[in-house]
Amino acid sequence: IRGEVLMSWESFERLNSEREAQEESLFANPRNAASGTLKLQDTQEVAKRRLSAYLYYIPGNDIAIATHQERLIQAAQWGLPVSDATQVCHSIDEVMHFIHYWDSERKKLPVATDGIVLKVNDLHQQEELGYTAKSPRWAIAYKFQAERACTRLNDVIFQLGRTGAVTPVAVMDPVQLSGTIVQRASLHNADIINNLDLHIGDFVYVEKAGEIIPQIIGVETSRRDVNLGPKVEFLKNCPECGSELVRYPGEAAHYCPNDTGCLPQLKGRIEHFVSRDAMNIDSVGPETIEMLFNQGLLPYQDAADLYSLRLSDLCAPRSTREKSCRKIIDGIHASLQTPFDRVLYALGIRFVGKVVAKQV
Repeated sequence: IRGEVLMSWESFERLNSEREAQEESLFANPRNAASGTLKLQDTQEVAKRRLSAYLYYIPGNDIAIATHQERLIQAAQWGLPVSDATQVCHSIDEVMHFIHYWDSERKKLPVATDGIVLKVNDLHQQEELGYTAKSPRWAIAYKFQAERACTRLNDVIFQLGRTGAVTPVAVMDPVQLSGTIVQRASLHNADIINNLDLHIGDFVYVEKAGEIIPQIIGVETSRRDVNLGPKVEFLKNCPECGSELVRYPGEAAHYCPNDTGCLPQLKGRIEHFVSRDAMNIDSVGPETIEMLFNQGLLPYQDAADLYSLRLSDLCAPRSTREKSCRKIIDGIHASLQTPFDRVLYALGIRFVGKVVAKQV
């Protein structure tokens, strides 16, 4: 049975209240909180956070039930958690009525949702329609209009990713949006900034793409005054190494070309290399990579350096850290069995994602 694990608003607010009382950092939204909880190894702590689940699909041909909806009903009769907000529609009018109803009623749900999934009910037709590389052809998502808020723009900072792409990020007065406090929002690229005609001090409209990622989608020009700050201009040089940025024909992003000497790019490539969908080296994360860089244990500043590490490089014999250090070494050695397509994806070659890597 397929489904998803999530955290209700009630559990999310209680968890953040507890973390605030203990002076711990707060989770940004229920999705991040649920994801972080699932990664915990302390099962008692996981249980305290009261995760929920909705199951939404029973695959397989060995169940003598011919429709998607009837299988969901059967799952509910088995005692499994299935949403009671499903409906079989027989026309486009019925579909639109269902959409319009939940556009407002979704705010009363105990969990966050940003849309509806429309599915072909007949399982035989589902089988005939099949799948693309990423998704079924017999299902499609309808996204609701995102909630919007207006707040003041205080600054724009520029962040560098592992590919060398520079992303502008707006820093704003805190504003409540879709259940969380938002202070930063993506501005995507130079074209977006120019089209918005942004100035520091502008009042801007913010919404969450897919109810998750805040982005600026407009400016309230009527609220501009004499104290308006300077126009926002995209950087000419890399914010990390100072190299002159380049923009390739046909692309919207600006890139730092110094891919062999720009530290965030070097670290980012190794973080990508060890990630779950790539080499899946569990015990090596951003903090470990930062430590390896700081201690000079990656002399060529390349992922290949990981395979030269020895336990003695990471800790002294019988050190209190020996167990965690051994996990790092074991995780690196275990990654030698990774299939070729994931190794290819791990190399971080531009335009070579997971799907392309599998086709090579």
